[in-house]
Amino acid sequence: MQKKLAVIGGGTAGILSLTHFCTWLDNTWKVVSIHNPQKKILGIGESTNGGFVTLLQYGLDFTPGSPADMARLDATLKFGSMFKKWRKHDFLNPLLDGSTAIHFNNFNFREFAYERLRQLWPKKFGLIEGDVKRIQNHPDRVTLTIDDEEHEFDYVIDCMGFPEDYTDYVMSDCTPINHCLIHNVREYEFEPYTDHIATQNGWMFGVPLQGRKTYGYMFNDVITRKEEALADMKEVLGVDAIDGREYFFKCYYAKQIIAGRICKNGNKALFFEPLVANSIFLYIHTARVFFDYIAGHNDAPVSNQMFVKGVQDMEDLISHYYQGGSTHQSKFWDAAVKLTQERLAHRAPYHELLATYRKLHSEGTLHLGPTYALAPHNWRIIDKALGYGNF
Repeated sequence: MQKKLAVIGGGTAGILSLTHFCTWLDNTWKVVSIHNPQKKILGIGESTNGGFVTLLQYGLDFTPGSPADMARLDATLKFGSMFKKWRKHDFLNPLLDGSTAIHFNNFNFREFAYERLRQLWPKKFGLIEGDVKRIQNHPDRVTLTIDDEEHEFDYVIDCMGFPEDYTDYVMSDCTPINHCLIHNVREYEFEPYTDHIATQNGWMFGVPLQGRKTYGYMFNDVITRKEEALADMKEVLGVDAIDGREYFFKCYYAKQIIAGRICKNGNKALFFEPLVANSIFLYIHTARVFFDYIAGHNDAPVSNQMFVKGVQDMEDLISHYYQGGSTHQSKFWDAAVKLTQERLAHRAPYHELLATYRKLHSEGTLHLGPTYALAPHNWRIIDKALGYGNF
């Protein structure tokens, strides 16, 4: 009998999880996407890392050099994140993994993925459109009530968005950001990277797509009034008005992602501000952790520990950028530096990592070091750009 895995949710994390498991599970499995087409996803252009492109190459036969594939996703190439005004010099920050990534329009992602999954994995891929009303975890199966009908699966990945209750979550203190203002421009000069522009009140990303460039002004609304942020955003971009869309958020992660036969992923598992496109990187990491659990390589406690370690590594990396401040002297940056320096002071794994890297660098063997969110070589590149002097 064919085993069945359900992936609930049609946003980026759901489609990535679906693609991951269609790729790596064999034909004794049915991998079913369950989503309610009436539910909207966050419609912001997304920046990625190398692992995203690799997964799409494996699972969807996506080719970043193909004009047709790139057009389907409204995508552009990415070779890093350009940090501006964090230091007196601009610097191109390397990717978290790989050397080539893309920016893409997530409104186009699900349709593209479903089409390719049907073509490439016809024995594995399945689709149910409906609203999941109930999830029941049993020792030998999971029961889903979809609309008014019950379905049984061996395992379930829950990518249904932000949690309603944060009791079983850790609220992260790795960043001072909690608010984002969005603006789109239609005409712009393309450059193959994601903008990371330090501002008076935080920083601003710029994600270039084929049809537009999306900017997001990130700030802390406890420190900075929205009106101040809007005025600064207009000045930085040289525009008279801002689109008006805004997002409020808090950074968090689940204490455990696996309970019985159910795994959390996407915003149900974690959310961080978008510095260096960390979220998609962590979605893929989470999918891999659950795959190894299903395959029997790791039990639930070990799998949950692996998830938490990956997330805490990323927290340290985010704080690592903020702790040195920027070229701006402001209330925000004073608070950001104080918060992240104090946080990192108590993070023994972070300091042990840097000590290991320093030793290996002095021996000429830095490439042998462990990965800690970034590859060892990338830590050296970023350290030089930020002027921290660890190497």
